[in-house]
Amino acid sequence: MAGRLVELSPRALRDLGGVPAEAAREVLDDLELLKKTPWPGPPKVKKLRGHDLYRLRTGEYRSVFEIRGEKVVVLRIVGRKELERVLKSL
Repeated sequence: MAGRLVELSPRALRDLGGVPAEAAREVLDDLELLKKTPWPGPPKVKKLRGHDLYRLRTGEYRSVFEIRGEKVVVLRIVGRKELERVLKSL
């Protein structure tokens, strides 16, 4: 059985461009985990309270994503300290 499709939004692609190369590689490697079911549980992947969103933890970075059918759409890739601020704008 094929896994889920993981798609980066235009904003997430811009965010990824601002991440140092080594960290960006780690984020992309971790996003591969989202193609398989079941996902790793907390603390790696966690549903965000008060939102229909999830976050994937990669070192100092967080990938915020939502599920659209069989597709995982990554909305933002941000530093861990920016997560709360970014969530308010989503």
